[in-house]
Amino acid sequence: MAANMLDMEQFPDQSQINRLLNRMDETSIDQFRDIHHQLFLDHSHTNSTDSDIVVDIDQSGLIASSKTYEFAEKGYFPHKRGKTGYQVSAAFIGEHSEVLDFYLDPGNVHCQDRLDSLVSSICSKLPEQLKVNRVILRADSGYGAFKNIQKLMSVKGLRFIVKGYSSRKAASIASEVSFDSYEQADEAAWVYELPSSENDLRTILVQILGSKGELTYTLLHTNISKARMSAVEAFHFYNGRQTIEAFFKTAKNVYGIKSLRTSSFYGIYGFLWLAFMTHNLISWFRMIKLHGTGLQTVGVKTLVQKCSRIKGFVERTTQGIYVKIEPLSKLAKLLIEALAEPECVQLSFLT
Repeated sequence: MAANMLDMEQFPDQSQINRLLNRMDETSIDQFRDIHHQLFLDHSHTNSTDSDIVVDIDQSGLIASSKTYEFAEKGYFPHKRGKTGYQVSAAFIGEHSEVLDFYLDPGNVHCQDRLDSLVSSICSKLPEQLKVNRVILRADSGYGAFKNIQKLMSVKGLRFIVKGYSSRKAASIASEVSFDSYEQADEAAWVYELPSSENDLRTILVQILGSKGELTYTLLHTNISKARMSAVEAFHFYNGRQTIEAFFKTAKNVYGIKSLRTSSFYGIYGFLWLAFMTHNLISWFRMIKLHGTGLQTVGVKTLVQKCSRIKGFVERTTQGIYVKIEPLSKLAKLLIEALAEPECVQLSFLT
């Protein structure tokens, strides 16, 4: 019945889905990107907030299990040395759990090779926020080369905080800084801000005490002013980029993107687009329909793997389509209450 509402006799079976994925090409990916762009502009909750928009960018690998996968190459895959596969580079807004954009590349493509593409996507989707300096980009050391910092400095209205590329350079700088100069950030971390340069780029030296008593050093580069964010605040703000790492984990374990459903490169790319656009739709559903209900705080895993399995009975009548869900479990009751909430409430000024 749901398929009929979309003018389809039935939903595709697995063989039809495989045929669809194998017929994907570069034009298909461009069309998906255009669809995603319009959906984002129309429905993203970034357009209704007056607070800063924090965009995290990162890269995560997908392992190809055989040599038949198109364009799969050897690359850096944590704990999977020597494996071949692909790299997914994404821009993610953690506060609203929205995928801003992403790219799929062979496994030997470095994350910084997609920096320009992701920054361009940020500029095209958040132009008004950039005009008022409300966009902050966070990125790890893979993007922390000085040439990349210069690129980010040249983007008008963009603020950023990026981890430095070289830990060796950080250790060299630390050798000339006395311990008394540091400010404690937490139980095992201290920060020291280097004298500022003329171009408003701030560099913060971070000293971290390891579990075995060893000291390691990193640098944080940012153009956010001291008035907006102190060195200690910058340290904690950077650590908040775990949101995109959690998203990649959800995408692999809940949406199943780590299981490559075809050996076609553009087929894999197309499936990722479907998965990531679905994630945004789920996020918007949570914000609109589940806000203020008992399901407001449930995770995506619960929504996808448990709520989607609650049985319902569908009936078509002359007045419309009715869905009946038996409240057999606590989760089903919460879902019924959430879906039964009215879209709006009529207020009377005569009472």
